[in-house]
Amino acid sequence: MSPRGTWRLGPTDEMLRDSARALGSARTVQLLWRFPEPVDATALDAEWRRLDRGRLSRRIVPAAVPGARDRWAPAHNEEPAHHDDVPLTDGTVRAWLDDQVRAPLPVDSGALWRLAAAPYRTGSLVSLCVPHFRCDGMGLFRALAERTDPPAPRRRTPGPLAEDLADAAAGVAATLTRTPPWAAGLLAHPERLRHLAEALRPAGPAPAASAPRYFSWDVFEVDAAAWEERARAHGGTVNSLFVEIAANLVRAAVPRDAEADVAIGVPVDRRTSPDDGRANALVVVPVTVAGGPPRHDGLHPTRRATRAALADPRLQAATLVPERLWHLLPGGLANALKTPGAQQTDAVASNFGAAPEAVTLFAGAHADAVALRTMNVPGVVPERARLRASLCLLRTGDRFHVTVTGMPDHFGDGGTLHRLAREEFAAWDLPARGWWEPLPQVDRVPPPRSTAVRGLVVGAADRAPRPVTGGSER
Repeated sequence: MSPRGTWRLGPTDEMLRDSARALGSARTVQLLWRFPEPVDATALDAEWRRLDRGRLSRRIVPAAVPGARDRWAPAHNEEPAHHDDVPLTDGTVRAWLDDQVRAPLPVDSGALWRLAAAPYRTGSLVSLCVPHFRCDGMGLFRALAERTDPPAPRRRTPGPLAEDLADAAAGVAATLTRTPPWAAGLLAHPERLRHLAEALRPAGPAPAASAPRYFSWDVFEVDAAAWEERARAHGGTVNSLFVEIAANLVRAAVPRDAEADVAIGVPVDRRTSPDDGRANALVVVPVTVAGGPPRHDGLHPTRRATRAALADPRLQAATLVPERLWHLLPGGLANALKTPGAQQTDAVASNFGAAPEAVTLFAGAHADAVALRTMNVPGVVPERARLRASLCLLRTGDRFHVTVTGMPDHFGDGGTLHRLAREEFAAWDLPARGWWEPLPQVDRVPPPRSTAVRGLVVGAADRAPRPVTGGSER
């Protein structure tokens, strides 16, 4: 099916769409390019037009039939490309990037996503912001890889009402087929039944909500070969070292019970086809590691915990009941029966692998660095979400680009967070350079030449290849 054909909203799409009401903030994905030469305005406009023909430009159409899922339909982005003429400085660049991600892109607005560019040093900085309910990070990579118009559906499709009737009927059939064996599994595993009962237990009065906290953040470059060597030397992998760094930042900065474990959310891609047009197709697997002070003495425990979590099928679903049954439930019950997701972990560690050429080559130019971050806008309400930090790892050429974000209550402003993160890298003997520090010409290594969207299975370094299932980062 075409990425612009009929795709239905999944549970994670719905949860992310409704997060502003449920959690007091919405989540936005921001992709950042740093170019050594100026980006041509005409080429940027051409990229905007290309993306507007693809999977990013879709609107939600409510189902007309009870039991059918809402669907995605092609739409036009009413938010034009932004060309800022005022050169950014090292003192203004962070504020400009924050302005891009904080400007509203409401669910029901015609402003679907935002592309902006500004002069920076000898070149340009480019930002692409997409609401998370509209697309996850891996879907964003796929949108960038679509260099031609998506193919039209191969068969003649029925009208929207007939499609909704068919979807509702398929949902009922799937529910009748899948619910009995699922229920039998509950009876055979009492701990699963207890977990379900706990989720259905009425919640007490919601605590008074304080003001949302917009996370402090910074971006770092680390030599990839050094990262790989330090991971091996400590008995781990690239991904287990990344998870341990995220856990250590929580251990060092977030006040907590000395005996309390740390939960790190590890997103895993569940797409199996390049034509997969789902908006969000990730599941966030919670990896539980020991609490206490920061640890730098070995990665074996974290590697074992990551492997065990990624291999547990119970952690690979977005809902606590069969998905099609979940869609038939009333709103309050459905909300109680969703998996906690990224917002209820202490930190998220998103490893996006190597940036393919379809991402590093943009607007006719090669970026010398690419980074990605996910931000809660206007911010995380601490009484409604457990999340205190979020990290993204993306490889470009011979360097890793690490985005670190953290709640200012614990990590301070951007300068304090920068110092904490740099101390953590140094504890692993990993020299880290901030994105805004001078970049020596000798370090500008071209990205690997590949048009494939590679590295899309987050956590793949810690498990054997296999199909993945589940939901998305939320």
